[in-house]
Amino acid sequence: MRKIAKVDALFVEGPDDGALVNALVKRLTGTELAQRPYLVRTSNQGAGAPWTMREFEDYVAEDQPGAHIGLIVDRDNATNDKWPAVSAILHRLGLETRDGPAEAGAIVDGRHGIWMWPDNVSHGDLETFVAGIIPQAPILAYANEACRIAKADHAAEYEHRHSRKAALKVRSVWRDASAAGGYGHLVRNLPLTQTPACDAFIAWFQTLFLTA
Repeated sequence: MRKIAKVDALFVEGPDDGALVNALVKRLTGTELAQRPYLVRTSNQGAGAPWTMREFEDYVAEDQPGAHIGLIVDRDNATNDKWPAVSAILHRLGLETRDGPAEAGAIVDGRHGIWMWPDNVSHGDLETFVAGIIPQAPILAYANEACRIAKADHAAEYEHRHSRKAALKVRSVWRDASAAGGYGHLVRNLPLTQTPACDAFIAWFQTLFLTA
């Protein structure tokens, strides 16, 4: 039987995040988020985390009775750490955060939750999470090397900080060049490694959206 989720809105930074969440939740919990009434929301304008966090707070402020609302952002690195902004949101929601982010993610009043890639504690991003759960096979190593050579020898236009993303995108195309969905496509079609980060994310999702 298909599980029923109480998802009113789950705000994520971009289409890659949305595709990954839809595919991972479907595969590991059997819950379909990619069709109404389940709705993973992302900006189509590339607005990223500022839009995501603002929309989350605005939606929470509407105070819809019984609404279950989530926010997912990258934690990023030490020089661009989103934890202070996330901590401020949680403080406004009434949650004390002076001890730092929790491994289990943040849930307020059982209805409002925030998660940060890759594991809600470590610095990193969506790609850090994805690289951990897909097979560490020779073809992935080759994708990394191909991207490195393309950058060093042929002036490939991607930024160095997006090296992991470039390799994962190449790996996805090699899996099926005609398919759409990026990371979601990888999650649907490759064997997965259920890392501690993956287990913690699914537990956070289930607690926020699947617990009766």
